[in-house]
Amino acid sequence: MTAPAFASFDLTAAMGRGPESIYALLANRLRQKPGFDLLTVLAPNRVGDRLVRLFSTNTGHYPLGDADPVQDDRWFRHLFVRKEPVIANDAAAIRDWLPDYSEFAEMGYGSLANIPVVVAGEAIGIMNLMAGPGHFSTANVAVISAELPLAAIALCARDARGLRLG
Repeated sequence: MTAPAFASFDLTAAMGRGPESIYALLANRLRQKPGFDLLTVLAPNRVGDRLVRLFSTNTGHYPLGDADPVQDDRWFRHLFVRKEPVIANDAAAIRDWLPDYSEFAEMGYGSLANIPVVVAGEAIGIMNLMAGPGHFSTANVAVISAELPLAAIALCARDARGLRLG
């Protein structure tokens, strides 16, 4: 896989402004290709007992802040232990991973891509994308995966806040 072709001025400017700007750049890039209906980014809190939503393109339904308790279930192990994506392109496949799929179905989401963001061998967060049925083809997942470094920078920027030298 080749590295994403960031417009360096966009990334440099976004990095200077902080994680929110980096997430906005990520969303804009993914909106262009492959497209999505919803993008959220989650990471474990400092204690490790909850996932925190750090970015959302739909804060009305998926607000920032505490999202879900960390549970030792198949979905969590697949993403955070095995560090493998969850791709589901129809209602049955989504329901297999997320039994409470009915809420997503009511909102018109028919496919999902949950992709771990891995830095130094550790899954530090996940990108969650939802779209219409059948959207997350192998080619579209490859495009999303090429943007993982940008998600990693945004996640690490959160941890950089508050660090002061001297």
